[in-house]
Amino acid sequence: MHPLSRRNFLIGGALGVAAGLAGCAPPQAAFNPSGPGIVDVIVPYAAGGGTDTWGRFVSPYFAELQNDVSRYQIENIAGGGSVTGTNAYVAAGVNNGRHILVSSGTTYLQSMLGQGNVEFDFREMVPLVLHGTGGILYSNAASGIRSMEDLLEAGSNAKIGGISASGLDLVPLLALDVLGASVTGVFGFGGRGPSRLALERGETDIDFQTTSTWLGPLSSMAEAEEIYPLFSVGVLEGGEVVRDPNMPDVPTLEEIYRDIHGEDPRGLAYEAYQSFVTPAFFYQKGFWSNAGTSDELVDAYAELVGKLNKDEKFLKEAAGALGGYELQPGRGNVEVFRKALNIRPQALSYAKGFLTNEYGAVLS
Repeated sequence: MHPLSRRNFLIGGALGVAAGLAGCAPPQAAFNPSGPGIVDVIVPYAAGGGTDTWGRFVSPYFAELQNDVSRYQIENIAGGGSVTGTNAYVAAGVNNGRHILVSSGTTYLQSMLGQGNVEFDFREMVPLVLHGTGGILYSNAASGIRSMEDLLEAGSNAKIGGISASGLDLVPLLALDVLGASVTGVFGFGGRGPSRLALERGETDIDFQTTSTWLGPLSSMAEAEEIYPLFSVGVLEGGEVVRDPNMPDVPTLEEIYRDIHGEDPRGLAYEAYQSFVTPAFFYQKGFWSNAGTSDELVDAYAELVGKLNKDEKFLKEAAGALGGYELQPGRGNVEVFRKALNIRPQALSYAKGFLTNEYGAVLS
């Protein structure tokens, strides 16, 4: 049997086993399979958002490569900043490929911060597919801030817009803390789109966006020098942070720090930043399975990822949806992910204190 056919058989076999197990599942699991050949997928966000769009885009390509899968059936369970749907998925306890979760950076951070309503732990769960993205901090030229030196001089007079200090905004906020910048946070925006528009209207001075937004909606403003890049989160390469290949002219946080201080970044602020930026950006989205998932299923998805990353048709169609970043298998990346989540208590305490003291975040 061809290796890929065997992988397809393994996933298909897992579906058959799941169908048999579903009738034996405990009542609280509340998992009702959609039918033979269908992979049920929980998206713990509302329809139409970034994570939902990502899941709906990539899942048909995975279905195409699996002989025993007709489609991936998406179910949106929004609420609690993605906690409600993730809790429901973990409660079901299915770990054989019949029922998977699409997750994103906000969910990981909720788990790391130990929010009281979280009933999941991504250190125990198993990633099948991961996908990272880049991020960039930039300024409105009209604010007079055109470099990190300008931002440091502006201090708290500079306003940054965001959704929630304890969500993905924690990453740029910690980055600014590492660099010694004390800015004023304006939170409560409904998404990254509204926070971008606030900067364009001059209501805020700096903003943080993903690479795809910088290369898309913001590109003309950057060319016209109406906005200026300050730094990017970069990408991981061999365990080291390097410049994002999609933004090769934008320095990383680490480069900026070395320019300012003459040494590599260190200390609790940077340690906390590293722990949060890894799951929030370097491995931001993905397909997940519950604890106890077999190595065979993990390997099967790794093979599917390898095929898609070599498929010219997929890569062309995915250029916008994936932002120029390849899919990554859970196999070989889970160790780095879990290491980041095993944040030292001192660094976690620092991050929580920082959120509360500087931005008034209420952590349960």
